[in-house]
Amino acid sequence: MISGKTTLFAVIGSPVDHSLSPAMQNAAFAAIGFDGAYVALPVAADELPQAVRGARALGFGGLNVTVPHKEAVVPLCASLDDVAAQVGAVNVLARHARGWAGFNTDAPAVRGLLTDAGIGPQSRALVLGAGGAARAAIWALVAMGANVRVSARRAGTADALARDMTRTLELPEGSIRTVDWQGVAPEAIQSDAIVNATTVGLSSHAGELPALAWKTGQVALDFVYGETAFARSARGNGARLVTGEQVLVRQGALAFKIWLGRSAPEDVMAKAIGRHGGK
Repeated sequence: MISGKTTLFAVIGSPVDHSLSPAMQNAAFAAIGFDGAYVALPVAADELPQAVRGARALGFGGLNVTVPHKEAVVPLCASLDDVAAQVGAVNVLARHARGWAGFNTDAPAVRGLLTDAGIGPQSRALVLGAGGAARAAIWALVAMGANVRVSARRAGTADALARDMTRTLELPEGSIRTVDWQGVAPEAIQSDAIVNATTVGLSSHAGELPALAWKTGQVALDFVYGETAFARSARGNGARLVTGEQVLVRQGALAFKIWLGRSAPEDVMAKAIGRHGGK
């Protein structure tokens, strides 16, 4: 039962009506007997600063930040953890004496999941997208010692992202290469891992991915959960799929630990996602 003693948490973004984070985190709170409640709050881009300040003023214990705010929320943080500072994107806010502390749990979540899937040093990886999720994926892959290529619908954004991450991660110039969006198939089939870090599949307005070529044994990681076209294509062509649900649970468990200072019941979180199934 929600009372005046209940600590509130939320995911903010646009859209958030599809989000499974409330089901997942509320199940985790219940499992450990924590008096907390987690909700999804739609926040327009031009209202982000007011929303972030308002949530703190209202006593929220923490926030998740999703599309399209992961980069825009960075300057609104009083502090950043090392990963968030290097990635240049934040997906978790925790209360800090001077405001919100910003964290990035997407990046370590992706690193762990791809490592579990067999991706490691010298693997070749293709990242699709140029937003906050793509930044997290690039950080993870570089940390694993992989060779990274990036492709985005707008060529200029991919080039800018590659330059920025190369500089931030102190890599030799040219370490992160870009690939033409419409001609990505030859790169895709040579890659050991393909990451969909776009919003394609999140809504009907997100466009389409370019034609991809697959080979058996590749690893495909989708940031978007549900039965997306990317997920169907990966499965249908023999790739080992890391689902958006798996990413959601792993990053959510890391957020839970930041907020509450204790390990999350990941099995409970995964079961909650399974019960609510997809978008």
